[in-house]
Amino acid sequence: MPWEILKTFVWLGLTAFGGPAAHFAVFQRLLVGKGKWVSKEQYLKMLAAVNLIPGPNSTETAMLLGHARGGARGLLLAGFGFIVPAALVTLALVALYQEAASLRFTQGAFLGLKLAVLALITQALWDLLPHPRKLPQTWLLALSGFVMAGLGLVEWAVVLLVGLVMVLGRSTKMLSVEPIGLFWFFLLVGSTLFGSGYVLIGLMQEMVTRGWLSPGELLDALALGQITPGPLLTTATAAGYLAAGFPGAVLSTVGIFLPSFVFTFLVVGVLRRLEGHPLAEAFLKGASGAALGLIAWALWLLGRETLVGWGELLVALLALILLLRNFHPLPLLGLFALGGALWSIGMGC
Repeated sequence: MPWEILKTFVWLGLTAFGGPAAHFAVFQRLLVGKGKWVSKEQYLKMLAAVNLIPGPNSTETAMLLGHARGGARGLLLAGFGFIVPAALVTLALVALYQEAASLRFTQGAFLGLKLAVLALITQALWDLLPHPRKLPQTWLLALSGFVMAGLGLVEWAVVLLVGLVMVLGRSTKMLSVEPIGLFWFFLLVGSTLFGSGYVLIGLMQEMVTRGWLSPGELLDALALGQITPGPLLTTATAAGYLAAGFPGAVLSTVGIFLPSFVFTFLVVGVLRRLEGHPLAEAFLKGASGAALGLIAWALWLLGRETLVGWGELLVALLALILLLRNFHPLPLLGLFALGGALWSIGMGC
């Protein structure tokens, strides 16, 4: 069992591209459902819970899945397995990024990857949403979360507000650059960062204000976090390396992810204590619906950025059809990345 958990998340840490929404989709496809690690209902509660605590959502979800499979040891193995490989890949690529990012091959590969990720998130969202005739309430909750996110509310506020609405509804019925400095900076960020890793972009502007990074270096670090597999917050690894070399990279990575382990352990205890409580179940139902709305909002933003023509739309639809026919998501991501790279080379000839 421990080896299975570690092996699963090391593999996901090396292959799960696309940021939090894509990670949720991959987890759902591989680990959620009858005969797998957790049920769909348990998974939705996990998504609701991680949106209410600081830290990287997809990493904390990985830890909760590890705990469901193997207890406290499973939580630790899932966390380390998901984080460490991605951080090492980021560290290996940070010095090469500026040269590689401008290559037509690289740009084509990531376009193909983005289109496949769009399809993956769409398929996962559709699978997590119940049939509208059976549970129309969940669709309304997800729509509420989608609208709130579109209006600019931060993710934790969306989940909290929709969850509280459900509770109220039920209640009416029931009554200078130093590596250590970088460590403390990212420890504070990891302890206070709510929502997905995308929120990190605004917080990291402080590194430019403090003179740790130039604006160009900050953009490079953020871009590298986007294109490497695993947690989006390995952006901290790249930023730490650019600011203070290898020691900065190590301490920045430890600082930003350490609070996640603490908060996730706390969430496990809270979820266990609240299981079966009517008001808690009502809140988690509302929060789960809002979490689906946030995934839909992330899908909308990614689609708006990526689907710029009929060609991209047709490729994304092809990926979705393959997923609906039970094509494994990880080979599909690799196949579409390779296809995009080869297409870009052909167009450049």
